[in-house]
Amino acid sequence: MPMKLTCILCRKEYVFDPEKIPDGGFRIECSVCGAKYTVTLPDGWKNLTTLQNVPGDPEVSSETGQQVVQESVQEEKYILLADDTAFFRALMSDLLNKQGFKVKTASDGREAMDTFLASPKSFILLLLDLQMPKLSGFGVMEELKTMDGYVPPIIVMTGVHDSHEDIKIVREMGAAGFLDKSLDPSVAVERIKMVLAEHEGK
Repeated sequence: MPMKLTCILCRKEYVFDPEKIPDGGFRIECSVCGAKYTVTLPDGWKNLTTLQNVPGDPEVSSETGQQVVQESVQEEKYILLADDTAFFRALMSDLLNKQGFKVKTASDGREAMDTFLASPKSFILLLLDLQMPKLSGFGVMEELKTMDGYVPPIIVMTGVHDSHEDIKIVREMGAAGFLDKSLDPSVAVERIKMVLAEHEGK
C-alpha cells in the first residue's frame, strides 16, 4: 500500500512506493513551499496493514501494528495578516486557509505588534498593509528592527495610494517581498508561497 505524506505548510501531498523507501526512513523537501522533513521508520514497518497520511516526522509502532504519528512541529504556525480593511482580511484569510495555512489577523499596526509579541515564534510570515491606523506598516517594521529576537519574513501589501518611494523605503527596511492588493488572489498566494520557500532555504 502506498505511503502518503502531506506537507503541513502548503498541504502538497506526496505518495511513495514502500518498496522504494530506504530502510530507516528518508528526507524530503517540499517542491511547493520548500519545507523540509525527516521521516524515520523502524525495522519491520513495511509489514503494517495500514498506512495513514503523515504530516511531519512519523514513527511506526510494530507492537500494535498501528502508525503512531509525532509531528516535527509541535507548536502551530501562523501567518499574521495586518490590514485595516475587513473585506480584504476575510478574502486573504479564506484563500490562505484553503491552502492549508493558519492565519491570525489584525485590523491595525498596534494590534499586529501586540499579537506578534505575544508569541513571536508561532509566526512564519507577516503580511503588512502600509497604510493602517494607530501604527502604520512602516511603524511596525521600525519596531521590529529594534528587536533582538526572531522576526519572520515580511511581505508588504501595497495599494494604489502607495508611491514608488514608499516601496523603496520598505525594501531598504528589509521587506522580503511585495504584494499588490489588486493582483489576482491565486497569484498573490503563489507569491506568498515563494517567499516562504526562499526563507526556508536560508
